[in-house]
Amino acid sequence: MQCPKCQFENPEGMKFCVECGNKLEAICSKCGFSNSPSFKFCGKCGYNLSGPTTAPIVNYSEPQSYTPKYLAEKILNSRSSIEGERKLVTVLFADVANYTSISEKLDPEEVHQIMDGCFKILMDEIHRFEGTINQFTGDGVMALFGAPVAHEDHAQRACYAALAIQKAIGEYGEKIKEDREVDFLMRIGLNSGQVVVGSIGDDLRMDYTAIGDTTNIAARMESMAKPGTILGTTYTHKLVRDFFEFGPLGKVQIKGREKELEAYELRKASEVGTRIEAAAAKGFTKFVGREEETLALKKAFDRVRSGYGQVVGIVGEAGVGKSRLFMELRSMLTKDEYAYLEGRCVHYGGSMAYLPILDILRSYFGIREGEQETIIKKKMLKKILLLDERLKSTLPPFQELLSLKVEDGAHLQLQPQQKKERIFEAIRDLLVQESENKPIVLAVEDLHWIDKTSEEFLNYLIDRLANTHILLILLYRPEYT
Repeated sequence: MQCPKCQFENPEGMKFCVECGNKLEAICSKCGFSNSPSFKFCGKCGYNLSGPTTAPIVNYSEPQSYTPKYLAEKILNSRSSIEGERKLVTVLFADVANYTSISEKLDPEEVHQIMDGCFKILMDEIHRFEGTINQFTGDGVMALFGAPVAHEDHAQRACYAALAIQKAIGEYGEKIKEDREVDFLMRIGLNSGQVVVGSIGDDLRMDYTAIGDTTNIAARMESMAKPGTILGTTYTHKLVRDFFEFGPLGKVQIKGREKELEAYELRKASEVGTRIEAAAAKGFTKFVGREEETLALKKAFDRVRSGYGQVVGIVGEAGVGKSRLFMELRSMLTKDEYAYLEGRCVHYGGSMAYLPILDILRSYFGIREGEQETIIKKKMLKKILLLDERLKSTLPPFQELLSLKVEDGAHLQLQPQQKKERIFEAIRDLLVQESENKPIVLAVEDLHWIDKTSEEFLNYLIDRLANTHILLILLYRPEYT
């Protein structure tokens, strides 16, 4: 059952959301009565609650109709601080590349059905990165990142959303091609610039004034993009070039502008995920001071080598140098004397269970983006057997965690809480056994954005670190407790 507050998909039988603690209710689609999630029939009208339900009707002209509740609350809570402000934002335009051709070949009802599926993908991916949809066109959308929900990394979010949309639409398009024999591809355009935010209504409508050609250029980028591609301007490229791979297209002429503009095709996310990694790629300035902190980290690692597990928190405001301090520790150690695993929490990951843990597992098993399930399973089996054959029982929990098909009947029959316990135990056993070969430095960055399930696992792991060769380093801001 999906939680109406945080949108987390809860297992069956839950009375409260396992992600945010919100009380779950089964709303009768016939009379609107609020029932317990365990009820099979409505207590007021007797309607079958377990039968097929009709999805709520989305009115694309009303933002409150399609904006998730958690995002709507953020917008309304922050509107007083943003109204009248000048904000740097990234604008995303997306539309179907050959919409007219599709409309000519198919029945209007089929086109409507296809576009409903398309709009759902667009809404899901844009909202996942906390963008807001300002306008639906007949065959696409316009979205803003950075307002009305302010984000420093608005351009990164827009790029991640654009890549996620193209990936999801690619899979959706294959099915449409198979069923209806038409090509379904999207073009996406990105541009970054300033807007002045006007009023934000209770219905989530936002009035804003673009400074210069901010939105117009984004629309032009979209119209010039080839089907299935993402085109960005030099303004967006400058903000995110360390985090994504682009193909330069040279200067292009924008209708209504005298000067030509540099355009770039966004291709994929780079291996660099944080500012500190981007700075490392360019070369650091000399590290000065912090001798006491560096020595404390080195002493913690020395104790880990002796079999006394340690947990260290590096706490400080944004930009104060937490990650740099940690990287100095790593530079003091030789690569052969320890194994390094890292998980990263992100702004938009609070409702995404196990997010930093998934980073750690993918890194450990050497799983790459886009690899086939059979290859991933072979990698996992080989790595586990090389480590310890007794750990073969950890494979079903890991497969479930990584959204792979689980064929172990006994694991599939477990209750949700039992599955979570098995997952926790499997990760612990894997880390402890691996640390017998060489000490592990396990880092979790930006802990202040961690999801509840990962936080629960870290508490579980900390209680079991005492006699291990594991150094757990947690980096977070002072407001996190």
